[in-house]
Amino acid sequence: MTIPEFSPLNLSIFLLWFVSAFLDYADHCSLWQLKEYRWDKFKDFLSTKQGKQYFSSYALFFRTLFALCIFFWPLNSVFGLKIILLLFLSADVFFGAHRAVRHGLRRPRFTLRAIATVVFSLCIEFSFLFFYRDWSIIAVVFLFRFYVSTAVVFFLDIPRSIYKRCLVTYATKKIAKYADMVVIGVTGSYGKTSVKAHLVHLLSSSFSVCATPGNVNTEIGVAAFILKTSFVGVRVFVVEMGAYNIGEIAQLCRMVRPKIGILTAINEQHLSLFGSIRNIQKAKYELLRSIPQDGLAITNSDNPYCREFLHELTAQVETFGGDEGEKPTFLVSFIEQTAEGLHAAGVYKGNKWSFLFPKIIGEYQMVNIAPAYIAARFLGVPDFVLEKQFLTICNPSHALSVVPYGMSEVINDSYNSNPDGFRVALERLASFPSSVPRIVVTRGMMELGERSEILHEQIGEEISFIADELVVITKDFYEPLKRGVGEKSRTKVVLKENHEALLAYIQTFKKRKAVLLFENRIPAMVQKEVFGL
Repeated sequence: MTIPEFSPLNLSIFLLWFVSAFLDYADHCSLWQLKEYRWDKFKDFLSTKQGKQYFSSYALFFRTLFALCIFFWPLNSVFGLKIILLLFLSADVFFGAHRAVRHGLRRPRFTLRAIATVVFSLCIEFSFLFFYRDWSIIAVVFLFRFYVSTAVVFFLDIPRSIYKRCLVTYATKKIAKYADMVVIGVTGSYGKTSVKAHLVHLLSSSFSVCATPGNVNTEIGVAAFILKTSFVGVRVFVVEMGAYNIGEIAQLCRMVRPKIGILTAINEQHLSLFGSIRNIQKAKYELLRSIPQDGLAITNSDNPYCREFLHELTAQVETFGGDEGEKPTFLVSFIEQTAEGLHAAGVYKGNKWSFLFPKIIGEYQMVNIAPAYIAARFLGVPDFVLEKQFLTICNPSHALSVVPYGMSEVINDSYNSNPDGFRVALERLASFPSSVPRIVVTRGMMELGERSEILHEQIGEEISFIADELVVITKDFYEPLKRGVGEKSRTKVVLKENHEALLAYIQTFKKRKAVLLFENRIPAMVQKEVFGL
């Protein structure tokens, strides 16, 4: 069957095909983008209920069955086949538009890589159709769209890898020119961005300080930042370092050569990507092992994974923590949140200390301030200067915060989620009066691997002591959270997967008093409603 050059029917089919293909490839690209174009993160997604549902959805399963029926339908009339294709594509586009309007269709951020992924995928499919010039082939392409976009993602990773090597090489050479600039590396399972923010605040009164922005913490992200930044006059450069695999932090260290390394904590965050807690420990320790003899390694003595191999380091080591038995350099023996702010006291290198942080909310912030304090003292900043900075230091913008929403209040911990961070957020929720309904809204914690069920059950049990209601927004972790809460608990557990239903539920709190905890990512429409984002 040869496709005629032009006719209104042919043109209609072509336009509908184009819209259908564009929506599909945008959806697939958005999913890959969400997983940072990494196979390890995508593989973890496939192991979840949400991932399995993705492959049993209309777009990847039911529509494929319809397409196969059209392809194998014993129809000899070309015109009849076109009419069936027209109806099929019309229905498909209508369904895609309906999903887009109701926010069910994923839409990627149109970065250069995302645009290239969608455009190349469209070109491959169009070339295939043009080569075969068979109307029935249009139905077949629905079978391969996900695999085409996946192949394009991996193909584009080749030039990206070359580009990354070039960036890192030039960034390494550039940073090496600033021999007098002190680089501070910050890594850990959580708390990295907060520690970075506190470091910048404490050091800025004494030095010219530069830091990687936001949550930029990968090799390519840091390298790109270095190349576009002027370090003339900069005395201290603070680099946040993240990783999903062993060796990634070591690569960052080879590029920026940190003199001070801060390891905040180690827990099960990204366990499914690393494979074991020992692999996480090995990856995070790459920063401390890279610190030279005249540098300083700082870590959390309360965390057994952080302190285990400190004796193997060649650099000077200082620790912080609340357990006096572990003999931390910076002992925090007293913390109290009052109307005046956060009061803390303890001992640093044998000398007693007592500080007030008027603008800090949350006792947990002390474990983020402590390593920043140690680094500042190592760089020669005196206590009287730091105490002055303590008067204006505040919670980082991304950190656990409380915002008003109508008659209610919302604790926003949607930036990230891990077991320890979840517990801190629950402690904040528990600080509100029990006379006010306390509600947890969460999708659960991601990438916890084989420990996921146990950790969610444990968190569910802790929620049962604090919250009146638990709203789970995906099926992935609903069952273990519900088991953890238990049948005899007063805590009501509900599942609200539909974004519109969740939004409608949240909107009811404009006119009634409650405290809601948003834990981990929440749908965009809810963010826009509550935070105006």
